Amino acid sequence: MTIARFVVLAVALVAGSARATALPPVDQVGFAPAPGAVLPMNARFNDEHGRSVRLADVVDGRAAIVVPAYYGCSNLCTIVLRGVAASLRASGIRAGRDASVVAVSIAPLETPALALAKKREVLGSAMGDARDGWHFLTGNDAAIGRVTRALGYRYTYVAAEKQYAHASGIAIVAPDGRVARVLYGVAFPPAELRDALAAARDATQRDALVTPDTAARDSGVSKWLLCFHYDPKTGRYSFAAMNTVRAAGLLALAALVGYTATAWRRERRMPRRNRTP
Repeated sequence: MTIARFVVLAVALVAGSARATALPPVDQVGFAPAPGAVLPMNARFNDEHGRSVRLADVVDGRAAIVVPAYYGCSNLCTIVLRGVAASLRASGIRAGRDASVVAVSIAPLETPALALAKKREVLGSAMGDARDGWHFLTGNDAAIGRVTRALGYRYTYVAAEKQYAHASGIAIVAPDGRVARVLYGVAFPPAELRDALAAARDATQRDALVTPDTAARDSGVSKWLLCFHYDPKTGRYSFAAMNTVRAAGLLALAALVGYTATAWRRERRMPRRNRTP
């Protein structure tokens, strides 16, 4: 096969793969609080029992782990919440004593009943011990918008998939609502979580807890994990797997370019009579 034919075939394969893979709307997704960001502690939600509460009520004067999520998500959201629970157990931090854990649904149509079901799913046998320290909130568009804007948490609903595209991570918040740090991903090293909570507890009013450098560095990371999956019915990779697919595609493209360049140089060095017509 000549180099020209090989390149044409490779381009066709890449183009076909791109058509088969639906890229998520990454430009509409992010998790990057501004420096000095403060949560609206007077924002009202319903807890998992249907009680009207303020954000300040559930933070309850402690450093808090705030988890933007939605309870109808069967993918990364549940994994993130379980990751928080596992990290708390491993670090010796007790929810309700050392910190508050506050899950905030980004879906305004979700109900307290759904929030309670998710709490039971995440905590399992630890439900009784952790019920006072874990809070699963639902609210209207206005309340959700106030919290997500303060967190720099951008997401979008994708009607075709009937799911939200959103970043994966947690915010560590000081008792007065100031955002101390964002930890990205689905698993949180116990030592890192412990240090972040300690910094949030010990913060003073003079502290700029989220610095411009941190926000700039994290803005790219905040798009790394997106909450979708591979759909075997449509044959499309979607949001949770998309960055892995994208990275693999880049590696394959780099290998292709390297192979093409090497083969072209070899073909140029061959005597004309030995070249394949």
